[in-house]
Amino acid sequence: MFARPIFLLVSFGLALSTRAAVPPALATALEHLRAQKSYSWEMINGDPGPVAQRVETRRGNVTLVQQNISPHMVGSIDLDGNVLIRRDWTDGIALDTIITATGESVTGTPEGWMTTQEILSALAEERLQSGTGTRRLTWLRRADRPDLRRPDQELLPLLKSTQVFESTGDSYTTSGRLSSGGGTSGNPAEAPPPIDVTVTLNLRSGVIRDYEVKIDATQSVSRSRVQIPVSEQRIVILTYLPVARISIPDEAREKLRGLGAKL
Repeated sequence: MFARPIFLLVSFGLALSTRAAVPPALATALEHLRAQKSYSWEMINGDPGPVAQRVETRRGNVTLVQQNISPHMVGSIDLDGNVLIRRDWTDGIALDTIITATGESVTGTPEGWMTTQEILSALAEERLQSGTGTRRLTWLRRADRPDLRRPDQELLPLLKSTQVFESTGDSYTTSGRLSSGGGTSGNPAEAPPPIDVTVTLNLRSGVIRDYEVKIDATQSVSRSRVQIPVSEQRIVILTYLPVARISIPDEAREKLRGLGAKL
């Protein structure tokens, strides 16, 4: 099984700048999202696969099976600013993460609620004792400092961008190319291939109801250095119903208080 890279939650502010401005209707919708003290969202993997590709190498033709392993995600921010994010994968692993308004966080795992430091320590221990390939190592890697930005944190940089937007009715699309420049030695030839990102935001009644992120890139196949196309697509649906208070289990609450959270 060949896993496609996960380019989740790309920072759109890094896309190429051009001489343009955010359309007024979209700017108003983004400001509306900024003003929300509480809302919920769901992120759906748009292309779970698997997808088979036939690749020609120096040793002959090879068939690679790509599998997008991005999780399904549901999140809420309550009126106090606390966030609950639930992620589940097709292999049955599920993780809950609670992030307080002041930044403390814990993650619910098969071994109970764990702090970031506890996850890092367990991850190091598992690598030393078991090597690679264990189920415990899989969920520990997924629990280790994931990028869990909310839709407002992801989309609001668009307000300051100068990207070109194309509109069709109440839908707005922008695209750009992300490049890391030179490699670790500063040699452009060693740099990772660029990533093409396309974002489509769909408005309804003047607010953003959902948006879609499509990512196209290439990836080297093992030592053959053969480049194959890879892509990823995700859809994020927003719900503007306020959440009075997220549910925090007692074990998680005690862990968070131990980190200094005022709950």
